[in-house]
Amino acid sequence: MGLLDGIGKIFRIIYEEGEKEWLDETNYKEALNELYIRFENKEITEDEYEEEEAKILEQLKAIRKYKKEHDYVERN
Repeated sequence: MGLLDGIGKIFRIIYEEGEKEWLDETNYKEALNELYIRFENKEITEDEYEEEEAKILEQLKAIRKYKKEHDYVERN
């Protein structure tokens, strides 16, 4: 069972790293900042800004809901 245990551990590590990356709110907050800058520089319209902002905020909402439902604790 040593080989199977090792494979299982590798899959757990991959899952945990993927979860950690998906749940990292920093990327979404940076995306909001970049979106605002693009809007301020008139690279996108107000409608485009609002549409993209809504998508990012919805993703943040989903992340926070997941964290709350799963008692997620940040790991270093």
